[in-house]
Amino acid sequence: MNANTARNKGARSGERETRLILAFSAWQLVLHLWQCVESGDPRLWLPHAVAYLHDLLLLGALMMVAWVVRRFAPNSLRAGGEILSVAILFIAGALLAIYPQLLREYLAFPVNVLAAGGGSARVLLTEYLGLWRLWPAGVAFVIAAAALVARVRLPEWRRARLLLWTIVVALGIVTLPRSPHPFLHSLKEEAVALVARSERVVPSLRRPPRRTNAAPAATRSLLETSKSLTADHVFLIVLEGVTSADFENAFLNANSKFFARVSDRAAFFRRYYATNLDSYTSLIAMLTSVQVPYRAYADESLYGAVNQTANLTRSLRDLGFFTLFVSTYAHQPFVPTRNDWDRVLDRGDLPSLEGWVSLGSSRMEAATEDRAALSTVVDTAAAHPRTLVLHELVYGHSTEWRAKTGQTQLAYYDAYLRDLLDRLEAKGLGPRSLLVIVSDHGDRAKVSVAENYRVPLLVVGARVPPGGDTEFRSHLDLQSIVVSYLTKTGLPPPRTETYVVGSTERWVYGAIKANGEYLFIDDEPGAVLSVRGGLDASRLRETFQSSLNEFGALFGQ
Repeated sequence: MNANTARNKGARSGERETRLILAFSAWQLVLHLWQCVESGDPRLWLPHAVAYLHDLLLLGALMMVAWVVRRFAPNSLRAGGEILSVAILFIAGALLAIYPQLLREYLAFPVNVLAAGGGSARVLLTEYLGLWRLWPAGVAFVIAAAALVARVRLPEWRRARLLLWTIVVALGIVTLPRSPHPFLHSLKEEAVALVARSERVVPSLRRPPRRTNAAPAATRSLLETSKSLTADHVFLIVLEGVTSADFENAFLNANSKFFARVSDRAAFFRRYYATNLDSYTSLIAMLTSVQVPYRAYADESLYGAVNQTANLTRSLRDLGFFTLFVSTYAHQPFVPTRNDWDRVLDRGDLPSLEGWVSLGSSRMEAATEDRAALSTVVDTAAAHPRTLVLHELVYGHSTEWRAKTGQTQLAYYDAYLRDLLDRLEAKGLGPRSLLVIVSDHGDRAKVSVAENYRVPLLVVGARVPPGGDTEFRSHLDLQSIVVSYLTKTGLPPPRTETYVVGSTERWVYGAIKANGEYLFIDDEPGAVLSVRGGLDASRLRETFQSSLNEFGALFGQ
């Protein structure tokens, strides 16, 4: 092959890649503009603009790699390298096309997408995003294919292209430190972790062996008699992602009209901790008093059987309580103790959506505001002598709520609770109702901040002694706490420590002690993320591994 022929082939290859870059760039611009207009939120324009700039930066970097391959690879490898570079561009363009529709949620809960395992990726695609939301990737493939076969010759404009890429690179580098782009942010997180990664402190956790018994062992019910219960209607209201510090600032003062009405019959638990930073596993711990030692969406088959053990739902149902699980999501696959609810209510069961705010940005986020379910909740309670209602609130799970309503999360919860109280009193149910208000977890992005696991627990009822509880407790105590108020028996003994598990992104585990000491470990590198006091990493890893083995023997695959 002479020099001119090689040069012509290289030029044609470069033109193919240029066509792909231009096609993907145009499609990304359409997707970002569409999301900005559809959201109606002017605050999203700047993040989308910066994210699009970083799209161009990534595509430009890939094109530069392709140029290096063409320029320096041996002739024997050049053809394969060109095919590979085109394939990589196709994959990159398809992946980039998916994220603009998720950018709002990513800004609220930034995670390292490169740390996701197969289980969490599957949940993202099938349960959260929904396979039908992959259509932008499909369109990206079609547009790219059309660009490759198009006969329209691209103008040279070499100087203009060089100037444009120079501007993109300069602006991209300037905006990199606070990039809203999930892939660039994740690459930066990986690079920072690699540079800062200390020597491995402990080995990685081992998966426990498969359990040999056909069904998990059932623990004894905490409530075995229906005599002299103080309430006939128990409402377990689970706030979304609220720390105790935020709740105290917004509720336990003059700002909360709800608390002003109930303060003479309310007990607040000031040292109450979440066990997990994901909703599903937190709800399981609340109802079963068993902690799931895994990330919630890593692989549900590792822990799903725990839902079959004895739990608060079954205990009250056995005593004649009608049990109702409520979430106003259109799609809610993660229902704890699912087989023990007489009814599971979602958005499709609401009598009307008219007049209520609804979202539909993704499969998992598609929901109607929580207050839309209150009439059904209270009517259900009025129709049965005894009821247990768990309402998993959805308002606040997505930042889209505030953009649509202009109402903060805790202000909305205050209005929700006042509305619930009014409806119960109107039906004459107030004196025989016990309200248990708790948060599922704190900020999912702050997996190694101990204070982030401290969440609110407020118990309200006509026969609840007012005041505060300052003992160290966790979600594993909630079942016993509810029983103690229903039977007027003592609260469970305080804990000296609690073990916690971070959210979906990484398998982070830790211990928090009653004296304020804590230690958090990232399982993948075996590194300590944060520590206070004299806790030993090797001992924590050993203890956590033992609890993992015990859990696996009872509830594992």
